Amino acid sequence: MCAAFFATMAACLRPPLDGPVLGALAGAAAIFLVGLIDDLRRLENRPKLVLLIAAASVPVLFGVRFAALPAVVAAPLTGLWVLGAANAVNWLDNMDGLAAGVGAIAAATLLALAMPSGSATPSTIMAAALLGVSLGFLVHNFPPARVFMGDAGSGFLGLMLAVAATLGSSQNVTHVLASLLAPGLVLAVPIFDSLMVTWQRVAHRRPIFRGGRDHPSHRMVRMGLSERRAVVLLYALSALSGAAAVAAARLGILVGLVVGAMVALGFGAVGAVLAEVRVYDGAPPGPAAARGTRLLSAVTNKRWLVSMALDLLLLQISFVGAHLLRFEGALPAQVADRITETLPAVAAVKMAVLFALGTYRGHWRYVGLIDIVRLALAVTVASVAATVGLSATTGLTGLSRAALVMDWVLAVGLLAAARLSLRAVREYLLAGRQQGRRVLVAGAGAHGARLVAALRELPDWGYLPVGFIAEDRAACGVMLQGLPVMGDLSGLAALLRARPVDAVIVVPEDLNGADEAVRRICAEAGVPLLVAGPLLEAPPSPSG
Repeated sequence: MCAAFFATMAACLRPPLDGPVLGALAGAAAIFLVGLIDDLRRLENRPKLVLLIAAASVPVLFGVRFAALPAVVAAPLTGLWVLGAANAVNWLDNMDGLAAGVGAIAAATLLALAMPSGSATPSTIMAAALLGVSLGFLVHNFPPARVFMGDAGSGFLGLMLAVAATLGSSQNVTHVLASLLAPGLVLAVPIFDSLMVTWQRVAHRRPIFRGGRDHPSHRMVRMGLSERRAVVLLYALSALSGAAAVAAARLGILVGLVVGAMVALGFGAVGAVLAEVRVYDGAPPGPAAARGTRLLSAVTNKRWLVSMALDLLLLQISFVGAHLLRFEGALPAQVADRITETLPAVAAVKMAVLFALGTYRGHWRYVGLIDIVRLALAVTVASVAATVGLSATTGLTGLSRAALVMDWVLAVGLLAAARLSLRAVREYLLAGRQQGRRVLVAGAGAHGARLVAALRELPDWGYLPVGFIAEDRAACGVMLQGLPVMGDLSGLAALLRARPVDAVIVVPEDLNGADEAVRRICAEAGVPLLVAGPLLEAPPSPSG
C-alpha cells in the first residue's frame, strides 16, 4: 500500500513541493515506520503513543492545519485530529476487509468533494491514490482475507485520509464549522468505532488501549450476523455519512449542520443498540430507580435526561429545517435574525409542554403505535402553544407561517423517528442473523408473526426462523416479519426434504386444528417438532 502510494505521488506531483505536501508525505513515512516496528516487535503502549504523537505532529509542523481557524488553535487541533484519525482507522482494522473498504469509501468521498474545482490539487491526488491502494488491497483482504494490513498499513491509511481531508477542507472554505464538518463526516465510521469502544471500556472499567472483541463489528457478529454482513453494513454507514458530507458541502453551512446532526443521531441509535450486546464477562450494575416526584425522577434518571436532550436538539433542527425548506436553503437576513431570537423560547415552550404531557415516561425500546399517536398529540399541543406565544410576542413578523406548519410536521416525524430508531435498528440487525437452529414456523397468522418477533428479540434462545408454512395455499407468497410463506401443508413434506431445517415450530392457533397433520409429516420426515405455547412459556437453555 505504502509503496504504491509513494510511487503514485512521485509520478503525479511535480517539484517544488510546498510545505504541507512534504509534511504529509513525511508524516506518512514516519507513521508507517512506527507501525512496522510495532508489527515486528510489538511496542509497549507508552513508547508507541509517544512515537505516534511525533509522527502525527510532522504534517502540522510543515503547515497542515485547518485554514479557517487561527493558527494558535489550528495547529494543536489539527495534530489531535490527525493522531485521532490514525488511531481510529487502526482500531477499525479489527475484521477482514473493514478498514480497507471504509478507507476506500472515505477516499472516494474526498474525490467527490473535490469534483467542483476540477483541478488536480495535491489533496485530490492523495485521495485518488488512497482510493486506488485501498481497493487494490481490498481485493485480497475482503473476507476471507489472504493478506492483512497490520499497524503499518492502518496507521498510514488513517493519517493520510486525515491529512487529505484537512487539506481538502481548506479549499474555498472560509467558514470554521464547514471546514471541520466535512472531515468528520468523511471518517464518521472510524470515529464512531473509537468513541463506542472507548465509552464501553470506560463504562465497564476496562483498559482503553487493551485490544478486545468489543468493537461494533464484533457486536454485530455476536448478534448473529456473519462477518461479511457486518462489514457490508459498516460500508453502508460509511457511504451514507460520505453522501451527507457531499450534501453538506453543496448546500451550505446551515443545511450541513442539520445533516451532520441527523447523521450523528443515526450513529447514536446504532451505538445504543449495539451497546446492549454483552461482550464482557459481567457488567456494571444498572442505575437505581429514581424515587420521589416526577420532576425529581426526570433530573436523576439518565434515560429521561438523554431523551429530553435529544428532543431538545430535534425540536431545534425541525424549526430551523422547516425554514430552510421554505426558503430552499437560503434564509433571508430578516428571517435568519428572527429565528436566532425566537429559537430558544420556542424550544423551551415545546419542551415544557412535552414534559407536562408525560412524553418521557415511556421506554423507547418497547415503543408501539399507541405511543407514537400520543407523541403526535403532545407535539401538536406543543406546536400550537409555541405558535400562540410567537404570535403574541412578535406578531409572526419575519417568520413564515408555512414554515411553522412544516415545523410541526418535521417535529412529529423527527421525534417519532428517534423513538422508533432503536427498535428499527435492533429488529433489522436481528433479522439478518445467520446463526442458530433453522426453524420453520407452521402457522402464518398473527400468532406465528408474534412468535417470530419473540424469537428475534431473544437471540440467546438459539432459534433462527427461516419462513412460514400456511394452512392453505391462499397465503403462499405473502411476507410476514420479512420472511416468506413458503407453502401450505400439502407441500410441507417436499419442503422438508428440499431445505435444511433443524426443527418445525407449530402454532396451533393459526392452523385451525391442522397441527396434527404437521406432527405426522414431521415424524415421517424425522424433523423435530416444537409447540409454540410451551416453548414461549419455558424456553430451553442455549445449550439445549
